[in-house]
Amino acid sequence: MRQTNQVYGVSNDLIDTYIERPLVDETFTKGLQKNKHIIVYGASKQGKTSLTNKHLSEKDYVKVNCSPTSSTLDIYNSIARQLDIEILESHEITTTVGGEAKVGLKAKIRIPFFGGADAETGATASTKNENGKSFRVIDFNLALAQDLSELLRSIDFNKRIILENFHYLSEDVQKQLAIDLRIFEDYNILFIVLGIWREKNRLAQFNGDLLDRVIEVPVEPWEREDLKKIVAEGLPLLNTTFEKVVDFIIDSCFDSVGVFQEICKESCYAAGINETSPNIVEITKDNVDAAIGRKLEDYSSRHTRCLESFIEQKARSSQEVPLYIPYYFIKVLFEETIEDIIKGLKRKPLQMKIKAIHHRPDDVRPSDMGYFLKNLVASQISKGISPPIFDYDNSTSSIKIIDSTFYFFIKNCDREEVVENLAIPEGLEE
Repeated sequence: MRQTNQVYGVSNDLIDTYIERPLVDETFTKGLQKNKHIIVYGASKQGKTSLTNKHLSEKDYVKVNCSPTSSTLDIYNSIARQLDIEILESHEITTTVGGEAKVGLKAKIRIPFFGGADAETGATASTKNENGKSFRVIDFNLALAQDLSELLRSIDFNKRIILENFHYLSEDVQKQLAIDLRIFEDYNILFIVLGIWREKNRLAQFNGDLLDRVIEVPVEPWEREDLKKIVAEGLPLLNTTFEKVVDFIIDSCFDSVGVFQEICKESCYAAGINETSPNIVEITKDNVDAAIGRKLEDYSSRHTRCLESFIEQKARSSQEVPLYIPYYFIKVLFEETIEDIIKGLKRKPLQMKIKAIHHRPDDVRPSDMGYFLKNLVASQISKGISPPIFDYDNSTSSIKIIDSTFYFFIKNCDREEVVENLAIPEGLEE
């Protein structure tokens, strides 16, 4: 007997209808066998966490959930803490690297001592014996990738380190981690980075030395046949068949496996299926229409709030009236066809379209667009938009949707009503 939400839907736990895709799962599993970092990327709710849950058990990794306020020191401290490495005492220090001040954490750390090869590496160390066990006390700077690598190697660390929500980190922290990953590789300390973006070589943009040194696993696209395999897996588990409506659902979800899973789940609920049915139940279009209505309501509520936060922009002084580029971007976006939105909005045409409707067209300069695009993800995260909806792809000079539910929302909502209901920024004359 299975519950419907165990078979279909979006969950942090591995769902029963997870299917393996050779181009994704085989690339990932082969990457686990090699001494390389793995970068798993794609839009939100497209299966990044499920991929790691499928092929790794909790004993195989240490996971750090990144946040907008996380520093490299926070991340490295979390790794040490999860490994039960005992920090006896610590204090902050400031060092200068390349002319830039770096805050570190000088710590006395107690680790088990088994004799033989050690990892003193010039650090001060002493050995103590307690209850028949030997421990070594060593000074480390936990903000330095090399110190952490030596520490992990000294305890024979052989797990993967998963950085979840890497995209939440500030750009400076992402750059530092991209540099540190090269150091960790030298010590065979291997990471799995999960991030919401759609372009290749994102980390290599921060550190070109990572080119050919990491294995990249894009979780998109989801092919029609992949999605059909999901309902085929679910058929014997719930005794429900989607045979007559599966193509309609696929057309409605824009290749988003998260949206597809949620519509399947809600369709079952609409058909009265909360758990395994004693008899085969056929899901009808009416059930799917009800499911789409339910999900549109859910997504509309969230995305409307997110758009309101996105366009909000406060003047830095009483004399200043901002350009409100985010507001005009949304107005342009909601006039585009769904096909063009999926392709991505190119920078230069976007600037021209914004100028065409802007209250101060001559002031919309390439530098203003550059600032808006460079801070696109950081601005959303700072406003609590999680996951971010938009990202700027440097390789194609275009804005891409990275929240897979947003396609469903913008295709099914009343666009005119959504834009009309957005609060006009203060001081903006229509």
